[in-house]
Amino acid sequence: MAQSHVILLESAQSPVRAVVTSHGASILKVEVPDANGQLADVVVGGNTLDDHKRNVACFGATCGRVANRIRNGKFSLNGEDYQIAVNNGPNALHGGDAPFGDREWSVESVIEIDGVCQGVTFLLESPDGDGGFPGALTVRATYLLSDDGELSVEYTAETDRPTVVNLTNHVYWNLSGDPESTVESHDLKVSASRYLPIDEDHLATGEVLAVDGTPFDMREGIDLGETLALDDPQIGPMRGLDHAMAIDGDGTRCALRLTDRGTGRWMEMLTNQPAVHVYTGGYLDATVPGKGGAEYRAYSGVALESENFPDAPNHPEFPSAVLNPGESYRHIIRWRFGC
Repeated sequence: MAQSHVILLESAQSPVRAVVTSHGASILKVEVPDANGQLADVVVGGNTLDDHKRNVACFGATCGRVANRIRNGKFSLNGEDYQIAVNNGPNALHGGDAPFGDREWSVESVIEIDGVCQGVTFLLESPDGDGGFPGALTVRATYLLSDDGELSVEYTAETDRPTVVNLTNHVYWNLSGDPESTVESHDLKVSASRYLPIDEDHLATGEVLAVDGTPFDMREGIDLGETLALDDPQIGPMRGLDHAMAIDGDGTRCALRLTDRGTGRWMEMLTNQPAVHVYTGGYLDATVPGKGGAEYRAYSGVALESENFPDAPNHPEFPSAVLNPGESYRHIIRWRFGC
């Protein structure tokens, strides 16, 4: 089995630091100062690399070949039908039984500035038929920490025959830095005038609805604690938020701002993708022990997954997830921090 590499990203110009690993091309740690300059790790995950490998919640991982859910694990492409293993009730989730987040990626290159490692590119070769998906896929994930403390990842992919691709990074945030707290102390603002409702299996129904007059209107910001306590059929039975928000605008734009009221820390996320899936961690009580010996419970962190619309291969009216030979998939996520 290939060795896992753990890499510290830092900058001489900023106190922000990140730790990433070749296992799943994942984020293990992001340390951000509060208003008093006190550094704390603001992502959810296990204490060790071994804990990270045992988790069932995709902590910080790169999810693919198709992130989120595919109904019944089935889709058609160019007249051919494909079956992906179902692993989440009746549906395939984050790649079925061949998830990229459980793979050992190779280290293709590192980016050093004045002797300090500020970036790394991980490489994965996914063969034709991998997990049931057509086409050999070459995937790269490049993490970079800028001098001003912005962390980013850029995903690229090429294929030798038509396939479907929808990657995401599944890092969970808790900006308090307290492993025993929940994100109920956080406010979330999302630049989305539409959202995708879900069914009892947490799969997008195919509808894209206006957020006006619903708990999903986050354009001016919501209190996550208050929202999670709502008696709403799209929230209560679902153990919180687990919904894709259709981000307004095009290109790489600011999709959201997450703020912890206790410490004042905030995080802004920019993306070039059409949606961000907001998952408030309603099932995190079924994972490995957390950092500092804390046991994770529901709402210990919020995953903000930049991606295409869920189940896009089965909805021609959604933004296309098809990648053809000669084309390049390019997905940008940038995280900015402050207090």
